[in-house]
Amino acid sequence: MAQYRFSAQVIKRSDGRSAVAAAAYRAGERLSDERLEMPFDYRARGGVEHTEIMLPEGAPEAFADRSALWNAVEAAEGRSDARVAREVQVSLPHELSAEQRQELVREFVQSAFVDKGMIADVAIHTPDPHGDQRNHHAHIMLTTRTVDEAGFGNKERAWDKREQLAEWREQWAEVQNRHLAKALGPDAPKVSHKSLEDQGLEREATIHLGPTASAIERNGERSERGEINRAVKASNAERAELAKSITSMDDKLAKMLPQRETGIDGIKKELADYDSSLRRQIAGWKAEQKAIPVPPLVKPSDVRREVISDARARLRDAQRDLERTKARTKATAAKRTTLASFLRNPQRAIWAKIVEVHAMDRARRELARARAGVKVREDWLRSEQGRSHILGRVDQATKAAQPAKQQNRNLDRKIRRIEKRLVTVERVRERVEIAEQLGLKSVSRPINARDATQVLRRVDAATQNTLSRVSAQQIQQARAKVQSIKLGRGFTR
Repeated sequence: MAQYRFSAQVIKRSDGRSAVAAAAYRAGERLSDERLEMPFDYRARGGVEHTEIMLPEGAPEAFADRSALWNAVEAAEGRSDARVAREVQVSLPHELSAEQRQELVREFVQSAFVDKGMIADVAIHTPDPHGDQRNHHAHIMLTTRTVDEAGFGNKERAWDKREQLAEWREQWAEVQNRHLAKALGPDAPKVSHKSLEDQGLEREATIHLGPTASAIERNGERSERGEINRAVKASNAERAELAKSITSMDDKLAKMLPQRETGIDGIKKELADYDSSLRRQIAGWKAEQKAIPVPPLVKPSDVRREVISDARARLRDAQRDLERTKARTKATAAKRTTLASFLRNPQRAIWAKIVEVHAMDRARRELARARAGVKVREDWLRSEQGRSHILGRVDQATKAAQPAKQQNRNLDRKIRRIEKRLVTVERVRERVEIAEQLGLKSVSRPINARDATQVLRRVDAATQNTLSRVSAQQIQQARAKVQSIKLGRGFTR
C-alpha cells in the first residue's frame, strides 16, 4: 500500500554544505561552485529518473540552468552561516507509473512552492537495485529568497514558519490521495499526514533508516535501526493478530448466546439509534473540548518583546521629542531674523539662542539615554542570563498548558475512534438496506449482547451472507434503488 513521507531540512553553510554540491548530487550532474572554486561531479551515480527546474512568474529565464541558479543563490548570501536552500523529500506511490509520479510531483511543487515565489529544483529517484523496490522518492530543493527579473531579493521569513510546514504536509497528502484515486479508482489506497496516534491507530511507527543503515542492510548485515524496525513490525503484527483473535472469539461467544429473530425494520431502527447515540457522544466531547481553558503559549519572541518594549517606547518618545524641539527652535530662529524686538535688543536674541541650544542638548541626551537603554536590554537578552530567562518563561508557559493539551489529545483520540465507528455503522446500514431489497426479512441476533459493536458485527455478517448469494449486477441494481429512494425519486418497495 502507498506510504506517506514528507521530510524537510535546511542546507546551511555552517554545516559545511554548498547548494551547488547538493544540487549536483541530487541531479546526478557535474556542477562547479564558483564561490568555492570547486567542481562537484556526480555523473557516475545512478537512479536519477527525472529532473527539472520550475520557475515562478517573473524569475529570470537564466535560472532554468541548474549551475546558473545555484551559483546565483550562493552569490546572494554573504554570511558564513547562511541558509542557502531548503530541501523537501517525499516518498512517491509505487502503485503509479513513472509519468503519473512526475505529474503528481509537478502539481504539488507548483501549488505548494512555485506559486508562492520559490524556485524548485526537482529530482525524482528510483529505488536502489538492492533495496526496497517500492522506494520511489523525490528531492525538491527550494530557494529561500524572493526573486524577480533583477535576481534574488530578501529572505522570505513566512516560509520558515512551523504552520507553513504543517500546511505543506497536509497538502502533500491531499494531492497524493487525489492522484491515487484518479489512477486506481475509488478503492485506491490513501495516505495521511497525521501521526498514527492522531489517526487513532493502535500501531507503533517505524523509524527512517537513513543512508548509512540502508547501505548496511543492503550488504546483508543488520543495522541498529534495522533491528528497531524489525522489532516494531513484529510487535505490530502480533498486536494485529491478537486483535483479530479477540474479535473472532467475541463473535463465537455471541453465537452461543440466546438468539432472537429481529425484523429488518427493527434492525434499521436500532442502527439509526446507535448512530444518533454516537453522534451525541461526539458532540458532547467536542463541547467539552471547547470548554477546556488552555493557557496561552509563550514564544521566545514574545518574551523578548516584553523585555525590550518599554525601552523602545522611550526611544520612540525621545526621537519624537528631538524632532519637535528641532522644529520649535527652527521656527524661533526664523522669528529672530524678522521681529523688531530681537533686532533692537541683540542680548535678547543671544539668550533665546542659548535656550534653544540647551533644549536641543536635553533632547539629544534623552535620545542617547533611550538608545543606551535599548542596547542594554538587547545585550542582556543575548547574554546567558537573558537566554535563561527566555527559556524559563517559555518552559513555564508550556508546562502550564500541558494538562489542557493532554486533555484535548485524549478527547481527540476518543472522537476519532467514534468517528471511525460511525463510518462502520453507516456502511452496515447501507448493506442492510441493500440486503432488504434483495429479500432479507430478519436477522438473528444475541438477546443479551455485551455491547452494540457485537450486534453490529452480527448484523453485518448476516447481510454479507445475503449479498454473497447474489450476483454483482443484482447488488448494483439494489444499491441504485436504495440511493434513489434516499433521493426521493419515486422508487417503492
